[in-house]
Amino acid sequence: MPMNAVLMVVFLVGAPLVMMVRLLLQHQLTLELREQGLHARGEVVRIRRSWTNGKHRIVEYVFPLPDGSEIRGEYKEHRNGLLSQRASEGDSLEVLYLPDNPHRHQRVGAEVGLFAVLTGVFGLVVFMSLAIIVMMNAPSKKAPAPRGPTPAGRLRTYDEPPPRGKPLPTGQQRQSGAY
Repeated sequence: MPMNAVLMVVFLVGAPLVMMVRLLLQHQLTLELREQGLHARGEVVRIRRSWTNGKHRIVEYVFPLPDGSEIRGEYKEHRNGLLSQRASEGDSLEVLYLPDNPHRHQRVGAEVGLFAVLTGVFGLVVFMSLAIIVMMNAPSKKAPAPRGPTPAGRLRTYDEPPPRGKPLPTGQQRQSGAY
Protein backbone atom coordinates (compact mmCIF):
# COMPACT_ATOMS: atom_id res chain seq x y z
CA MET A 1 0.00 0.00 0.00
CA PRO A 2 1.52 3.37 -0.95
CA MET A 3 2.35 5.86 1.77
CA ASN A 4 -0.29 8.33 0.54
CA ALA A 5 -3.01 5.70 0.94
CA VAL A 6 -1.86 4.93 4.49
CA LEU A 7 -1.99 8.62 5.43
CA MET A 8 -5.44 8.95 3.87
CA VAL A 9 -6.71 5.99 5.90
CA VAL A 10 -5.22 7.43 9.10
CA PHE A 11 -6.71 10.89 8.61
CA LEU A 12 -10.05 10.01 7.05
CA VAL A 13 -10.85 6.89 9.07
CA GLY A 14 -8.58 6.84 12.13
CA ALA A 15 -9.17 10.40 13.29
CA PRO A 16 -13.00 10.12 13.14
CA LEU A 17 -12.80 6.81 15.03
CA VAL A 18 -10.78 8.48 17.79
CA MET A 19 -13.32 11.32 17.93
CA MET A 20 -16.18 8.81 18.13
CA VAL A 21 -14.55 6.92 21.00
CA ARG A 22 -13.92 10.16 22.91
CA LEU A 23 -17.56 11.20 22.42
CA LEU A 24 -18.80 7.84 23.69
CA LEU A 25 -16.47 7.98 26.73
CA GLN A 26 -17.75 11.49 27.60
CA HIS A 27 -21.34 10.22 27.35
CA GLN A 28 -20.48 7.26 29.58
CA LEU A 29 -19.01 9.65 32.17
CA THR A 30 -22.17 11.76 32.00
CA LEU A 31 -24.31 8.69 32.71
CA GLU A 32 -22.08 7.62 35.63
CA LEU A 33 -22.21 11.11 37.13
CA ARG A 34 -26.01 11.21 36.85
CA GLU A 35 -26.25 7.98 38.86
CA GLN A 36 -23.58 8.37 41.51
CA GLY A 37 -21.99 11.82 41.12
CA LEU A 38 -21.55 14.26 43.99
CA HIS A 39 -21.95 18.02 43.65
CA ALA A 40 -19.20 20.47 44.48
CA ARG A 41 -18.92 24.23 44.11
CA GLY A 42 -15.73 25.26 42.28
CA GLU A 43 -14.05 28.56 41.48
CA VAL A 44 -12.35 29.87 38.35
CA VAL A 45 -8.71 30.54 39.25
CA ARG A 46 -7.10 31.47 35.94
CA ILE A 47 -7.99 32.25 32.34
CA ARG A 48 -5.40 32.05 29.60
CA ARG A 49 -5.37 32.17 25.84
CA SER A 50 -4.98 28.89 23.96
CA TRP A 51 -1.64 28.67 22.16
CA THR A 52 -3.08 26.31 19.51
CA ASN A 53 -6.11 28.42 18.62
CA GLY A 54 -6.36 32.12 19.41
CA LYS A 55 -10.17 31.98 19.35
CA HIS A 56 -10.26 29.80 22.48
CA ARG A 57 -9.64 30.64 26.08
CA ILE A 58 -8.60 28.01 28.61
CA VAL A 59 -10.51 28.39 31.86
CA GLU A 60 -8.81 26.75 34.84
CA TYR A 61 -10.84 25.99 37.95
CA VAL A 62 -10.49 24.27 41.29
CA PHE A 63 -13.05 22.59 43.55
CA PRO A 64 -12.68 21.25 47.09
CA LEU A 65 -13.40 17.71 48.25
CA PRO A 66 -14.97 16.89 51.64
CA ASP A 67 -11.58 15.75 52.97
CA GLY A 68 -10.11 19.23 52.30
CA SER A 69 -8.04 18.37 49.21
CA GLU A 70 -8.56 20.23 45.95
CA ILE A 71 -9.02 18.99 42.40
CA ARG A 72 -8.03 21.16 39.44
CA GLY A 73 -9.57 21.09 35.99
CA GLU A 74 -9.86 23.16 32.84
CA TYR A 75 -12.11 23.64 29.85
CA LYS A 76 -12.06 25.54 26.57
CA GLU A 77 -14.26 28.53 25.96
CA HIS A 78 -14.78 30.37 22.68
CA ARG A 79 -13.50 33.92 22.98
CA ASN A 80 -16.35 35.45 21.01
CA GLY A 81 -19.28 33.53 22.42
CA LEU A 82 -22.25 35.81 21.73
CA LEU A 83 -24.93 33.84 23.53
CA SER A 84 -22.78 32.20 26.19
CA GLN A 85 -21.66 33.93 29.33
CA ARG A 86 -17.88 34.23 29.47
CA ALA A 87 -16.14 33.17 32.65
CA SER A 88 -13.87 35.47 34.61
CA GLU A 89 -11.50 34.84 37.51
CA GLY A 90 -13.31 34.35 40.81
CA ASP A 91 -16.56 33.10 39.21
CA SER A 92 -18.11 30.06 40.80
CA LEU A 93 -19.15 26.96 38.92
CA GLU A 94 -20.80 23.70 39.80
CA VAL A 95 -19.04 20.37 39.26
CA LEU A 96 -20.16 16.76 39.45
CA TYR A 97 -17.50 14.20 40.42
CA LEU A 98 -17.31 10.49 41.17
CA PRO A 99 -16.77 9.81 44.90
CA ASP A 100 -14.33 6.95 44.29
CA ASN A 101 -12.38 8.88 41.60
CA PRO A 102 -12.84 12.67 41.89
CA HIS A 103 -10.47 13.28 38.98
CA ARG A 104 -13.30 12.03 36.78
CA HIS A 105 -15.50 15.08 36.94
CA GLN A 106 -17.57 17.29 34.67
CA ARG A 107 -18.92 20.82 34.86
CA VAL A 108 -22.67 21.07 35.23
CA GLY A 109 -23.99 22.20 31.85
CA ALA A 110 -21.21 20.47 29.88
CA GLU A 111 -22.86 17.05 29.86
CA VAL A 112 -22.85 14.98 26.67
CA GLY A 113 -26.40 13.79 26.07
CA LEU A 114 -27.74 10.96 23.97
CA PHE A 115 -28.82 13.29 21.16
CA ALA A 116 -25.29 14.72 20.87
CA VAL A 117 -23.82 11.21 20.81
CA LEU A 118 -26.23 9.93 18.16
CA THR A 119 -25.77 13.03 16.01
CA GLY A 120 -21.99 12.88 16.31
CA VAL A 121 -21.75 9.15 15.62
CA PHE A 122 -24.10 9.43 12.63
CA GLY A 123 -22.11 12.33 11.18
CA LEU A 124 -18.78 10.56 11.68
CA VAL A 125 -20.09 7.32 10.14
CA VAL A 126 -21.36 9.22 7.08
CA PHE A 127 -18.02 11.05 6.79
CA MET A 128 -16.00 7.83 7.07
CA SER A 129 -18.25 6.03 4.57
CA LEU A 130 -17.84 8.82 2.02
CA ALA A 131 -14.09 8.88 2.61
CA ILE A 132 -13.82 5.12 2.05
CA ILE A 133 -15.95 5.32 -1.12
CA VAL A 134 -13.79 8.13 -2.48
CA MET A 135 -10.60 6.23 -1.70
CA MET A 136 -11.89 3.04 -3.33
CA ASN A 137 -12.96 4.88 -6.48
CA ALA A 138 -9.85 7.02 -6.77
CA PRO A 139 -7.93 6.37 -9.97
CA SER A 140 -4.82 4.36 -9.36
CA LYS A 141 -1.52 5.54 -10.76
CA LYS A 142 -0.48 3.36 -13.67
CA ALA A 143 2.45 3.62 -16.02
CA PRO A 144 1.56 5.85 -18.96
CA ALA A 145 0.63 4.03 -22.13
CA PRO A 146 3.32 4.22 -24.84
CA ARG A 147 2.59 6.58 -27.69
CA GLY A 148 2.91 5.18 -31.18
CA PRO A 149 4.26 1.78 -32.17
CA THR A 150 6.79 0.20 -29.84
CA PRO A 151 10.21 -0.65 -31.30
CA ALA A 152 11.34 -4.21 -31.64
CA GLY A 153 13.23 -5.69 -28.75
CA ARG A 154 16.51 -6.00 -30.68
CA LEU A 155 17.16 -3.15 -33.06
CA ARG A 156 20.43 -3.08 -34.90
CA THR A 157 22.02 -0.14 -36.58
CA TYR A 158 23.64 -0.35 -40.01
CA ASP A 159 27.07 0.26 -38.56
CA GLU A 160 26.84 -2.67 -36.19
CA PRO A 161 29.11 -5.59 -37.03
CA PRO A 162 27.38 -8.77 -38.17
CA PRO A 163 26.49 -11.30 -35.53
CA ARG A 164 29.11 -13.91 -34.92
CA GLY A 165 27.96 -17.04 -36.46
CA LYS A 166 29.19 -18.87 -39.51
CA PRO A 167 32.26 -17.31 -41.01
CA LEU A 168 31.95 -16.07 -44.57
CA PRO A 169 33.45 -18.37 -47.19
CA THR A 170 36.89 -17.33 -48.28
CA GLY A 171 37.10 -15.06 -51.22
CA GLN A 172 33.67 -13.53 -50.64
CA GLN A 173 33.27 -10.08 -49.32
CA ARG A 174 30.34 -8.80 -47.54
CA GLN A 175 28.24 -6.41 -49.52
CA SER A 176 27.18 -3.13 -48.04
CA GLY A 177 23.72 -3.39 -46.50
CA ALA A 178 23.60 -7.17 -46.47
CA TYR A 179 22.44 -8.87 -43.32
